[in-house]
Formats: sequence, structure tokens, C-alpha cells
Amino acid sequence: MYSISGSMYSYGIGNTPLLNLDGIYAKAEYKNKFGSIKDRAAFFMISSVMDKIGNKIIVEASSGNTGIAVAGISRELGIKSIIVIPEGASDGTKAMLSRIGVDYITTPGNSTEQSIKYVENLIKSDPQKYLRLNQHSNDMNYLSHYMTTAPEIEHDMGKPDTIVIGIGTGGTISGISKYFKEKYHDVKVIGIIPDENSRIFGLRNPFLSVNHGIIDKNINYIDDVFIISEDAALKGVSELLSKYNLFCRPLVGC
Repeated sequence: MYSISGSMYSYGIGNTPLLNLDGIYAKAEYKNKFGSIKDRAAFFMISSVMDKIGNKIIVEASSGNTGIAVAGISRELGIKSIIVIPEGASDGTKAMLSRIGVDYITTPGNSTEQSIKYVENLIKSDPQKYLRLNQHSNDMNYLSHYMTTAPEIEHDMGKPDTIVIGIGTGGTISGISKYFKEKYHDVKVIGIIPDENSRIFGLRNPFLSVNHGIIDKNINYIDDVFIISEDAALKGVSELLSKYNLFCRPLVGC
């Protein structure tokens, strides 16, 4: 595991700054090589299967950031990848995947559920050709944050009182909460999920999905879950821009 962490840092992923926003600390994960916190999980997941890849093609379903990270890191490592995204994914995601030069496939609607089903069927059609990382159940997803993100936070600020993290696959909140809860039992961890009428790219309600393996394993480390609307997330983005001159997306604005 240590070698994966060290290798990740050498690729320009991790060791992101911790911003002090009037006493609230925020990890600046946009500083990662491919622009999001998903770079960490993607690197760990890919590195952990390097001995199994051979000539196989990595295929992964994503709403955006994980797909970009998997595509970019795969390219860096000389591995072919296919990313499957909902047709409702942002134009920015599609443009970034095109710039990376990866093949991407769109599935109907805005949910990744159809994208996941597409990947599952593709794997079944030719398991010798394709390899799925399965970010929603892959332990390397949350272990990347247990091994890197959380220790970086502790190094920069010590023990936090309360940690607030948006939930997508559940990897980030699981890894960070597991790390801090094991060391400091009184740290409070709060997850953020979107309400049923909102579409905030990167956030999802895993409790309404059949794909929630990571959350199931680590739910005891999470103290509470708050529901947020798209309007509230956009308001947060506006405040970050006006008060701190930070250009962020709704996922961060939550």
C-alpha cells in the first residue's frame, strides 16, 4: 500500500493544500493532476490491478470526475480505457474526456445506474477483453483516502472537530471517517446527499441504489447525513466566489 501512495504522489496526485476559509478548512482537491479528489481513488484502483490488466481494457461507469481520472491515469500508464457516462453528464465532462483522447459511451438519462448496467453487460460479453474497476464496491476507493487524504488533513491541521463530506460512491467519506474515528472517537462525521429533485454532479444517494457496497461496509463511521438541494449548492458556489474568489462547482458549494 505504501508503494501505491508514494507512486501516486510522484504523478502529481495528492498533497493538496488545506484552505482556511474563516476557520472552516477545505481540501483543495482541484489541485490534483486531473482536477478532482477522484484522482486518488482512480490511481489506487488502477495500481492495485496492474498485474491483472495485461492487454485488457479498463471500462468504468461514472457521472464525471472518476471517469476523467481513470481515463487520464490510464493514459499516463499506457493502458486503454473506456468510460461510460450518462447522456446527461455535463458538457465539461464530455469535453475533458475528448481532450484526454479516451473512448466514452453515453447511456440514457442522468443517472449512473444505466451506465453501470451497460458496463456489467460489457464485462459479461467478453471478460477476457475488459476489466472493471467497480468504484462503488472497490476497497481501494476508500483506502486511498484512508492512506492519503486523511493523513494529509491531520498533518496540516491536527484533529478536526467535525468533518463534512459529500457522498457519491461513499469512498471519500468512508476512508476519511474510518481514519479519524479509529484515532479520535469524538470526531463527528456528516455526509451530504442531494434531495430527490436535485442533480448535483458527483453527489448521489447511495441508499436508493443497488450499488452501495462501500457505504455498507463503513456506515458506522458516519454520524449523520444531511440532504441538500441544487439551489443551496449553487448558493454555496456563489458565496465561495464572492467571499474567497474561489471558482467551484455545486459539489463543492454544498
